[in-house]
Amino acid sequence: MEEQIEVLYQQYLLGQLSRKEFEQLQRKVAQCSDDVLWDLMCEDFSLSSELTKMSHHSQQKILQSLHDKICKAPHHKLNYKFLRYISMIVLIISLCGSSYWWLNPLHSAGSTYTYVNVKAGSKSIITLPDGTHISLNGNSQLRYNVVPKEHREVVLMKGEAYFDVAKDADCPFRVHVNDMQIEVLGTKFNVRYHSEEVETALFSGAVRLSANGLSRDYRLSPGKKSIYHLASHRMAICNHDTATDARWKEGYLAFSSQPLSEVLREIENWYGVTIHLRNHQLAEDLLTGSFYHESLESVLHSLSMQYGFKYAMNRGDIVIE
Repeated sequence: MEEQIEVLYQQYLLGQLSRKEFEQLQRKVAQCSDDVLWDLMCEDFSLSSELTKMSHHSQQKILQSLHDKICKAPHHKLNYKFLRYISMIVLIISLCGSSYWWLNPLHSAGSTYTYVNVKAGSKSIITLPDGTHISLNGNSQLRYNVVPKEHREVVLMKGEAYFDVAKDADCPFRVHVNDMQIEVLGTKFNVRYHSEEVETALFSGAVRLSANGLSRDYRLSPGKKSIYHLASHRMAICNHDTATDARWKEGYLAFSSQPLSEVLREIENWYGVTIHLRNHQLAEDLLTGSFYHESLESVLHSLSMQYGFKYAMNRGDIVIE
């Protein structure tokens, strides 16, 4: 049941529920425990906070509903945990009882974006209205505003995405990543957005790269990769690495001379876990290799044999000593 309500809630946030599914979500909310609903809100907060640009009237409506619920509650129950649950439950029930009024601000004058959020440990493929296919790696988030023949824009907010862009010579396709823009007409390329850099690997067609901090535009040809350093506003062009670039789409968790600290972050995104590296001397050791459809336990065992560390697993929490 938890999995079903999570799927429905995600679709609700994206405005993709049918009337029947909407009524199903209402019923499931009423049947769920406080703990389940609270966990759901915490997990999806990053998406909902990006998605909802609420009007003042909408904010006041939720606050008033929350106030009314608290005032009706027995005085002895007004502890922190109760207030936390009440605020969360009122928020969800307000949404489910108001026929999408919370999402209305998105459809006001100006650009209308659809948001897509992929959790760590998951992957997703979406098809845009123009026929473009986007594959998203774990822990990735983007938004798009695509009207065929008129406007095609995607903003990658975090993570990694592979684009198979539908051709339209009269309507360029633009991908924004931080302050960098990638412009194409029809092509296949992979974009990887880190906190420090943006990597773009081109597989077919051509792309033009520009950024506020660059003195000129750059063009990529198939087989080439750009690395844009966000802090220094430097662009480097090299051959893309056939052993690692976009191999995640084929089920490979691959690394090429990457620090172990970065490798562990990718493992976190791949399996949806949290890793604590207590042995900081290993953080900068470089790793080259790949894993293909292997379990988390198998990956950790292989790394422990190579580096000689010990690790302990407690559900989704891993400590490396």
